Amino acid sequence: MSKKNKNRLFHGFRHLAIAKRITLLYGGIFTLSLLFLSFFMILNISSMQQSTMRKELQDSMVQIQEYLDSGETLTDERLSALLAENYVEASVFSYEKDEMYSSIHGNIPPFILHPETAMREPQFKGDFPAHPDLREQELNDMGYEISVKRENKSGNQEYILENESDQQFMLISSHYETEGGMYRIQVFRMLSDRGYMILNFVSKLVIADVIGIFCAFLIGQYISRRVLKPVAAIREAAERISIEDLSQRISADGPDDEMKELTETFNSMIDRLDTSFQKQNQFISDASHELRTPISVIQGYANLINRWGKSDPDVLQESIDSILTETEHMSALIRQLLFLAKGDQSKLNLHKEKMSLNEVAAELVREMEVLDVDRKITFKEDGKVEIIADYDMIKQLLWVHGENALKYTKDGGEIEVSVWKDKKFGYISVKDNGTGIAEEDIPKIFDRFYRVDKSRNKEISGTGLGLSIAKWIMDSHDGKILVESEVGKGTTFTNQFRLYVADHKTDVKMIQKK
Repeated sequence: MSKKNKNRLFHGFRHLAIAKRITLLYGGIFTLSLLFLSFFMILNISSMQQSTMRKELQDSMVQIQEYLDSGETLTDERLSALLAENYVEASVFSYEKDEMYSSIHGNIPPFILHPETAMREPQFKGDFPAHPDLREQELNDMGYEISVKRENKSGNQEYILENESDQQFMLISSHYETEGGMYRIQVFRMLSDRGYMILNFVSKLVIADVIGIFCAFLIGQYISRRVLKPVAAIREAAERISIEDLSQRISADGPDDEMKELTETFNSMIDRLDTSFQKQNQFISDASHELRTPISVIQGYANLINRWGKSDPDVLQESIDSILTETEHMSALIRQLLFLAKGDQSKLNLHKEKMSLNEVAAELVREMEVLDVDRKITFKEDGKVEIIADYDMIKQLLWVHGENALKYTKDGGEIEVSVWKDKKFGYISVKDNGTGIAEEDIPKIFDRFYRVDKSRNKEISGTGLGLSIAKWIMDSHDGKILVESEVGKGTTFTNQFRLYVADHKTDVKMIQKK
């Protein structure tokens, strides 16, 4: 097969459905294994037959020897009875009686020891005749040829003989000594015709292989369908899922295997998508609402100017002031939306370096005092706290907490900024004694556009994006925001950072390069 055809075959296989590929792979591997095994058995069929027959002959030899040891009289009938359960023929020649006992019916093969060919009786076990019954020249004259001659594990002589008719015989010959004398024992059996045996064996093997291959492909198809059933369920669920309907889920029943993990992963992905789409829809709705309000105000004052403001200086000034206020509000909202959008797309570049939380906290306190608000602002620090962070981002984070503290703390209230550390982390907190946050609202305050009790806080300006920005900044610095609050008593926002360690200078350089 040319390389081009091989590539076509490979690409054609890759474009098949996974179920068909699994079926073909399973069936193909089983088929190759079965064919290899069949070929090996065909090559070794003669050896297999000889091994089986050798065991039968040796077992028959042991039976005869045990009978001779018993001392009972041996006859042709008794010898035939001993071998009744085996397809084996045998002859026993007694040197003492010069007599042969045989289970052979009909003509005795020429390779069997006859009384007239027997030599003298041996004087001791090692003086046995050298197989006078298997003289090769005489056997050749009779049309027999010795194809194999060897001594087996039991010390007996083993022969495989073949005649002119292509008939084969296996013969095991042994001298055996008992208290009653010495004997020559010969057991043999005709091997099956090789041509007929191989043809018969191959025909049966081919039938078995065809059935086995057919069953292998059926089993492969069943296995592929069963294994890929969760995948099919995932595909069907994916086809039913749309942005308008993310309620579809796949049943995760079954054993704890890779398919169950895949199903659970898919369901988890849909859960995240569902949550993300819900947040996105809520975000769009809230953003539209936040933008619609100032636009409506601006449009209303523009109409007011158009009708009466041209000739009324008071109406004109009021309209201009309101339009400027709403424009600033829209500008701040758009800046915050752009910040979050860039953060979501990882387009904000952070310049992290060693910095002091004490310095940024002190700067926050000074700027809050400059606003000339009627609130008591204090600053506490316990030791020098250094971290790896983007200074501008941390300043923006603290101003989110500072602005919230100023908004929700009444005149005469107190705001406390604290900096401290433990063995691993540095902390900076902004604490107020303002209105506080209800416990059930705390998990939601970092959601975009979420404001606690909007109807009660209409007079307080804001977009509901400040804490969302704060959370993004802390997440990008691998930090945490801890919230403690009680309605009517105030709120504390604590920011936790990993401390700077002198050995991490190399890490700082790597961060700056990134």
